[in-house]
Amino acid sequence: MAGIAENTLPVCCKICGGPRIRPYCRKQAANYYVCKDCELIFQFPRPSEPVMIDYVNAEYHNGHYGEYVTAQDMKLEHFRRRMERMRPYLKRGRLLDVGCSCGYFLQVAASEGYDIEGLEFSPLAIQAADPRIRPRIRQESVDDLVRDDSGRYEVVTVFDLIEHLDQPKDFLKTVCRLLSPQGTLAISTPDARHFLRFLMRSGWPMLQPMQHLTIFSQKALHRALEETGFEVVLSESAHKTVSFSYLLNQIRELNPVLSTMLQSIGRLIPQTTMDKYRQVNIGELLVIANKRR
Repeated sequence: MAGIAENTLPVCCKICGGPRIRPYCRKQAANYYVCKDCELIFQFPRPSEPVMIDYVNAEYHNGHYGEYVTAQDMKLEHFRRRMERMRPYLKRGRLLDVGCSCGYFLQVAASEGYDIEGLEFSPLAIQAADPRIRPRIRQESVDDLVRDDSGRYEVVTVFDLIEHLDQPKDFLKTVCRLLSPQGTLAISTPDARHFLRFLMRSGWPMLQPMQHLTIFSQKALHRALEETGFEVVLSESAHKTVSFSYLLNQIRELNPVLSTMLQSIGRLIPQTTMDKYRQVNIGELLVIANKRR
């Protein structure tokens, strides 16, 4: 690929360990690669952690994360529907939501009777949480937590987070330690095999240079889970509850060309239709896995 020197190629896939790595695309300043064996897409080299944190905090101030905070009613409806889908696979007890943002899923889980806790690194997200939920959110990582709370959670949820990690298998090993012997992990993350990725290539909105470092195929995610102590019990396309208005605002920064096209169409649609909540497959996986006995 033009602009990527051969000596910058990663040696092997960080999930399957295979050497068959090829350049996928360049987006802004980021180089993305794909593993020919497990179909993982990953960024190499990755941005520094301080730069990524600064980016997220800026987005909570005035970017699309800020729009997440103000979309409370829609997000609560989204998580109510997700909980309904997951409920048959989850046990009651202590629940930890990793990367909980401003705690909308925690609100839903608390209403279902779970003893809730959340982890979030952005102080701005924590400040935006409901005052009743905020005390249950720690500004810590799973590595901080595992020192004291190994084996204490019946459920750990990781929504829209694992794609932000450079070494996701290390993260999954730590999460496995946090779970009780019969505990369950639920993950949602972009799907590297979604048809829009093949159609849009570097324009695919899930390629976010300052955020998304590791994008899993179903095959790669199953392998990562199985190698870190889990047994997959559900794996399917995830759906988000969104309005078309919200979706257009999110796409505006991620793919301006596509956003302009869709907004032209949106002007022909009544605003009530644009604001109605719908379940949409935007290109993500929902995977639930039990801790292997």
